[in-house]
Amino acid sequence: MLQLDKSISKPYYVQIYEYYRREIEAHRMVAGMRLESVRDLAQSAGISKMTVEKAYYQLASEGYILRRHKARYEVASLGVREEREAAGTEPAALAVASRPVYRYDFASGDMALERFPLDIWRKYMNRILSEPDRLLAANDDQGVPDLRRALSRYVYETRGVHADPSQIIIGAGTVSLLGVLTNLLHDKYSCIGVEDPGFRLGREIFRNSGYFIVPIPISGGLLHVDALEASGVRLVYVSPSHQFPTGTVMPAGIRHRLLHWADATDGLIIEDDYDSELRYYGRPVPALQGLDRGGRVIYMGALSKVLPFFVRLSYMVLPMQLMPLYNARRSLFRQGASVPEQCVLADYIQSGELARQVRRLRKEYQEKGELLRSLLVDAFGEDIVVGRLVSGVYCHIRLHSSLSEKELREKAEEKGCRVLSMQSFYETPSQETDKEFLLSFSKITSCRLREAVAALHAAWSEKEGF
Repeated sequence: MLQLDKSISKPYYVQIYEYYRREIEAHRMVAGMRLESVRDLAQSAGISKMTVEKAYYQLASEGYILRRHKARYEVASLGVREEREAAGTEPAALAVASRPVYRYDFASGDMALERFPLDIWRKYMNRILSEPDRLLAANDDQGVPDLRRALSRYVYETRGVHADPSQIIIGAGTVSLLGVLTNLLHDKYSCIGVEDPGFRLGREIFRNSGYFIVPIPISGGLLHVDALEASGVRLVYVSPSHQFPTGTVMPAGIRHRLLHWADATDGLIIEDDYDSELRYYGRPVPALQGLDRGGRVIYMGALSKVLPFFVRLSYMVLPMQLMPLYNARRSLFRQGASVPEQCVLADYIQSGELARQVRRLRKEYQEKGELLRSLLVDAFGEDIVVGRLVSGVYCHIRLHSSLSEKELREKAEEKGCRVLSMQSFYETPSQETDKEFLLSFSKITSCRLREAVAALHAAWSEKEGF
C-alpha cells in the first residue's frame, strides 16, 4: 500500500513513481492490473491531482504502465516470462496473469479505439434501444433483415458482389460462420484445399470439424492452380483480393481458371474477402464472387479492420443452391450476434457513416504504413527487406539474421514488442533462410511508431543476431 513520507524532502511525485516501479519490477503488480484513478489517489493521499498525474506520466513514458482510452492506467508487461517468475502465484491467478500486455503490439490488426467515432455509434445505439418494436421485428436467426438489405447494397457497390438479402447470413465473427459452413458442406466434401501459407484459424476450424487438410502452395504470392487441380479436392479456401499473409492480389487469369476448375469438378470456392476495404493504390479489386455465374463461390466478409473489436459482426453470401440446405438446418444455427448491434450497423451503413470511416482510415493507414516502412529501413538498413504496402494494416518484412524466427520473436517480446512470424501461417514449414514477419501498425499511434521501431531494433540488433 502506498504511504507517502511527508517528513523527507523527496517530492511526492517521486515517491509515487518509485513505489509503483518497485511493485511492478518485483511482480507484486502484474500485467493488466489497474492503478488507482488519479482522482482517487489524490484524495486518499491528500495531494493534488497534478502530482499524481506527473508520477503516472513518468511511469507511462518508461513503459511501466499503459493508458487505456477513458479507463484507468494499468500495469504493462515487462516481458512474457515475468508472470511465470512470480513466486507463490496460484495456478488460477497465473492463468489470468499469463496474458501479457505488450507496449508495442505489432501483431494485432484491430483498429485503435480512438479512431472510431464512438459518439455517433452511441447515438445510433440509444435510438435503437428506444425502439423496442424494431428490436422485436429484427429477431431473425439468419440476421437482422435491415442489416442484410444494407449489406446487399454495400457489397454490390463496393465489391461487385451479387447478393440478394435472402442469401446473406450474419454471424458473430468469421469463426461462427465457418462453423455453419463446416456443417453444411461436410456431407458432400470431406477434404479442403487451403492456401499455404494462409489463414491459420480457418484451416484449424475445418480440421477440427473432421476435414482432411490439403495445402496448396502459394508461389510468389500466387495460388499454384496446377497443384490444386492435381490434388483431387473439390473445395478450396482462398483470399483473392488480399492474400493473407503475403498481401498479393490474385490476377484475373488465375481467377477465371479457378472458377473453371470449380465448374469442371462440381467444386466450391470459399472466398475470404480479407481487408478488402483498405486498398491504397488504384481502385478496389472486385471480389471473385462477382465473376461467378455458376453459383460456385461462397463469399465471406467482415468489417473487423474498419470497426472496433467489440463490434464482432461478419457475414457470408451463400450461393442459391445452398440455401435449401441452410434453411433445412437453420434451427441448428442460432443467431449469436447482438440484435441491437446489427440494427446499429445497418443504420451506420445506410447513413454513409461507414463509407466515411473507411475513407478516413484509408488515408491514415496509408500514411502510417509508409512511415513504418521508412522507419524500418532507416533502423535496419541492408538487414531488412520491407514489402510494398498496397492494402491492409500489415507490413511484410524479411530480416537477415542468424537467429531463428522463434528466437527473434522471443527477443522482441522481451522488449515489449509483439510480432507475427510468417512460419505460423504455413501448413508445411517454409525453408526460407531469411526470417519473415508481419508488422501491424493499426494499434500503434503515429507518434509512437518511432519508439516502437527503436524497441524492435534494440531486440533484433544484438551481436549474435546479425
